[in-house]
Amino acid sequence: MGPFDAAHAPAALARMLDDLGADAAVTFTAVPPLLTVPQAADVLGTSRADVSRLVDDGVLPSDFHGLHRRVARADVVALARRRAATRTQVLDNLADLAVELYEGDLLDAATLSSAVRGCQQLYHVAALYSTRPEDAAAMYRVNVDGTRALLQAAAESGVQTIVHTSTIGTIGRPPDGRLPTEEDQFTEVSRASPYALSKLQGERLALDLAARGARVVVVNPCAPVGARDLKPSSTGARVLAYLQGRTPSFLAGGINFVAVEDVAAGHLLAAERGGSGQRYILGNAAGNLTLEGFCALMEAVTGIAPPRAAARPAIQHALSGRVLIGRMRRALTPQRGAPRDQRPAALTADPSRAIRELGLPQTPLEQAFREAVDWYRAHGYPIA
Repeated sequence: MGPFDAAHAPAALARMLDDLGADAAVTFTAVPPLLTVPQAADVLGTSRADVSRLVDDGVLPSDFHGLHRRVARADVVALARRRAATRTQVLDNLADLAVELYEGDLLDAATLSSAVRGCQQLYHVAALYSTRPEDAAAMYRVNVDGTRALLQAAAESGVQTIVHTSTIGTIGRPPDGRLPTEEDQFTEVSRASPYALSKLQGERLALDLAARGARVVVVNPCAPVGARDLKPSSTGARVLAYLQGRTPSFLAGGINFVAVEDVAAGHLLAAERGGSGQRYILGNAAGNLTLEGFCALMEAVTGIAPPRAAARPAIQHALSGRVLIGRMRRALTPQRGAPRDQRPAALTADPSRAIRELGLPQTPLEQAFREAVDWYRAHGYPIA
């Protein structure tokens, strides 16, 4: 029976005991004065998505005995795909966070409109990443068509601020070799990977919406490192490779690494302080590392010596130069039957604008890498 508010509980309890009889065993459960959507779903015995739809559509207030007075959307609503395995992993990874998971898909416009309804800010972080050529069409659907649908749903729902997560890979590489900034436009279209091209088009859709008057800020994260890297990402794969005694895959010109907590803070700061229609590189000023620097940092964090192939810096430096020259030659020479290397020469960057204008935090890399290592060890990932 119930729920009952404080004013009516005594009378309702008396009636219930009279109906049950003196020998009845009764269990009382305290219901909090404000239910989140997940809690309401548990009370009603239905899904969170169903409760959210009932609240949004105005059905819940008239049909559920006053329960609507204690149901509120969470501060953070996260869109999660319907696939059972993915959903279980996401739930486990976010179990201790005050996040409402909304089942949907970037390719299902109907679920997007319902998910963003009532939201003041949208952080479009989702994307499909793959290095397999056969996934090019799927990446275009998710990263371009999905972005277009989500931006449209947000605009139609009156979302006040949109932060679009792009990638450092859409920042251009200056021909003079200096570290790239937000002002450097991407020009290597003919050599770019399908992923980079799809993210570039998605970024342009976001900037086009800003040009039409919406408040849209674009962030370009560098390589995030830290805890909860479930899949793992490319950065997590490099950390795990080192822990397993293997030389990590790397780019000849280096990579900028940044604490994932700083990337998350950068999104919030972009919503608060960022200029509409602007890009902000979310990186670490000390985060531009070569393979040698990456291995030195991992050794300092773990006490594990670098893999033999990465242990001699001078040789590795020479090999990196040869790899870069070899890639340039292959780009200029037609290759029959061999797949073209579409990785960028480097993913280094100058994040000073985000540090200056947004106040982007600069967590020491050693702390971020230690948190990543500790998390992988605590969660049973294979480590040599």
